[in-house]
Amino acid sequence: MSLHVGYYGLSLFAGALVAGVVAVIAWERAVSSLGRTLGLLMAAVFTWSFAAAFEAAVPDTATKILLSKIEYVGIAATPVLMFLFARRFARSGSKPPWGGTAALWIIPAATIALAASNEAHHLIWSDFSPAGGTGEQLLVYGHGPFFWVHTGYSYLLLAATAVFLLLAFFRYKGVHRKQALILLLAFPLPWVGNALYLAGLAGGTRGYDFTPVGFAFSGLFLLWAMFRLQLVDIVPVARERIIESMGESLLILDEAGRVAATNPAARMLVAEIGGPAADVPEAKILGRPAADLFVSWPELAAGLQTLTASEREIALVRDGTTRFFDLRLTPLLGHRAFVTGWVAVLYDITRIKRAETSAVEARNVAETLREAGLTLSSKLDFKQISALILDLLKRVIPYDIGAFLTVEGAELKLAAIKRPADIRNLIGETYPLAGSRLCNMAVQRKRPLIGAINGPDDILLPLRLDKGVHSFLGVPVVFRDRATGLIALYNSEPGNFTEEDAQVAELFASQVAIALDNSRQVEQMEKQAVTDELTGLYNRRAFILTGEREVGRARRYQRPLALIFFDIDHFKDVNDTHGHLVGDSVLRVLTGLVTRTTRATDVVCRYGGEEFIVLMPEANREEGLAMAERLRQEISRMTVVTTGGTLTLTVSLGVAELGPEEDEKLEGLIARADRAMYQAKAAGRNTVRG
Repeated sequence: MSLHVGYYGLSLFAGALVAGVVAVIAWERAVSSLGRTLGLLMAAVFTWSFAAAFEAAVPDTATKILLSKIEYVGIAATPVLMFLFARRFARSGSKPPWGGTAALWIIPAATIALAASNEAHHLIWSDFSPAGGTGEQLLVYGHGPFFWVHTGYSYLLLAATAVFLLLAFFRYKGVHRKQALILLLAFPLPWVGNALYLAGLAGGTRGYDFTPVGFAFSGLFLLWAMFRLQLVDIVPVARERIIESMGESLLILDEAGRVAATNPAARMLVAEIGGPAADVPEAKILGRPAADLFVSWPELAAGLQTLTASEREIALVRDGTTRFFDLRLTPLLGHRAFVTGWVAVLYDITRIKRAETSAVEARNVAETLREAGLTLSSKLDFKQISALILDLLKRVIPYDIGAFLTVEGAELKLAAIKRPADIRNLIGETYPLAGSRLCNMAVQRKRPLIGAINGPDDILLPLRLDKGVHSFLGVPVVFRDRATGLIALYNSEPGNFTEEDAQVAELFASQVAIALDNSRQVEQMEKQAVTDELTGLYNRRAFILTGEREVGRARRYQRPLALIFFDIDHFKDVNDTHGHLVGDSVLRVLTGLVTRTTRATDVVCRYGGEEFIVLMPEANREEGLAMAERLRQEISRMTVVTTGGTLTLTVSLGVAELGPEEDEKLEGLIARADRAMYQAKAAGRNTVRG
């Protein structure tokens, strides 16, 4: 079978190439469902465009019809995937239920099935006829009834996609608004071509359908957005999820006091004040003056109308019950410190207020707990949170020795301690949970425990001060019904701790639990975003960000900057002979050696596969060559023991120094070191060039 590829077919092949590249890059960079959905979307476009290109090239009608049926896999899937991507990007509400997502695929699945069996019913294509006067071997397809059903459904999804992207554009700020703008420019392009095809314009009556070509231009927009605007980056999403999970009510207002965004807790409060306690859709709140949402609560409405940085305590009385809230109004500052909006946070302090008495001590409890909530919720660093816990708690509960420990399986790990000066620092040490009867009971019960110290087994191993310690208060830190930590307080006075102390400590521990979970989420996600999973080194994206800063610093202060690019010689033979598990082990051992050999100020990165980069601030070319030679010698002496014997390695290294050219960027420095590395390989490997 001979193929005839004209200009139309070439444009379709080009579109398929762009879609395929975007699909692969999006999938590889995906760190959330957003990136994976984009990858699937462009894979569907690739299927559509690639099959259409071959359909235009083959001469016989039967093969053209078969390829058209294959096209319909991509044609039917593309609108749904585009809609799902836009909805996920706009982060509009919760994830749709499984049944809702499945329902979106009913018409596409029926379309694919009917296209495959068209000869039996002609619901997709009513007839086929050769296109004349084109110079191409094209068919003109007569459209059956179900074709128009699918077309209408596709344009309905396109309209919904546009709505989501417009909402995102007006809701987001900064880089996310730029992302939304790019998507608004990219996604309509192919559908303009499709509309012209359906209308019989732009060659539609002669078999030309430029919809896939439009997707090629969309793909170029998406490529630019992924590399320049970090379209599928995880860290902003992670922080938004933390805000969504906040127990406090949060309202983001524009400069005129209208609602721009809310979290679920705020929507629940609006519904509770205005009627039944049910979740209110955010769409019914956005754009309304915040004060209008709380007309039945004048004190809160007045606080929101002031639009000045303030903090006030307000009360809500409903059905004879009083609830207390702390309202904090904070300005959002934009360019030149102009106010661009406001953040209003309502902290429910009802439980604290109910625990207060008229005594100064009770007022001190409430103030300290409120301060603890504000302070802990503003911290995302685990060490900072651990250090604050015991200091804040000592203001309201007298104790002689205090410890904060994390629960690590069957052990307790000491994270912070307040102790007499004669107890040595034991931070980071672990102890069997079963080694302390009272601590173990508090963790297992997941409730505060007041106890008396009767013997050595009642107190943690590092605090064996049985002679002077008689009272115990253990407060587990519980998150989602799991004890993740323990606050252990000891006092020299028998019976020192009361039930009121336990209640206050439990309130405090609930704030600690949320702060610790937020800290762990952010720490884990930020670490995943910047490190290579196998070696623990910087990944390529993190290195580019760090390297660009170092290049800028070197230019600004006119300081030297050297870069070493090296590659393991014949590493493919290691994988082919010993397997990838051994290859992974080799990379980890090599990483340890390189980390120990380089300076503390050097930036080490796994650039890809068996390629590594060492960026050396304050080092010139000669110092870079010396370090490269040292690395070469150390690695050549390194051995890796495997089940198949002992392995030795060599590396080829290239060195470059940031040149005086003002326009040279990090990419140019890497490219010069890369060329030097290949010169080393050409010279016989296991050598240095630069």
